Amino acid sequence: MPSSHSPSNAARSVRCVAEFLSDEWIAALDAAARATEVDAGDADSLAVEPVVRGVPGRGDVRYRVTCDTGVRAVTRAPDGEADVRIETDYATAVALARGQLNAQTALADGVLRVSGDLARLAAHAAAFARLGDLFASVRATTTFAAAEPER
Repeated sequence: MPSSHSPSNAARSVRCVAEFLSDEWIAALDAAARATEVDAGDADSLAVEPVVRGVPGRGDVRYRVTCDTGVRAVTRAPDGEADVRIETDYATAVALARGQLNAQTALADGVLRVSGDLARLAAHAAAFARLGDLFASVRATTTFAAAEPER
């Protein structure tokens, strides 16, 4: 009996697996952001640049999250200043992405640093909080490299 699943249908049902902080992972976050419909109205745009230090096989990784009333885009960080910069190490970034650690705890513990226009970040808090939803939407298809031991 012929299978009801053609190769093309099977291929469409397979989701791409991306390594955390790779170009593919950033593209998956961007696709999730663009798929979310939120009315921006005349909201001010905010550019946030996460910087993750010591990514295995990649060194430091920077990307840009642009939001207004919702997260609009996630891209490789272009040259130029972001409104807000968030810096952390790889192990902390992995815990945040997996949902094992929240940003407030990481800030309180001193392993997450935020600089730039904090008033504008606070004004966009609801939109930026949705970034956790984007991480959750790609979590099942994300792989995480083992952290390299410190020397």
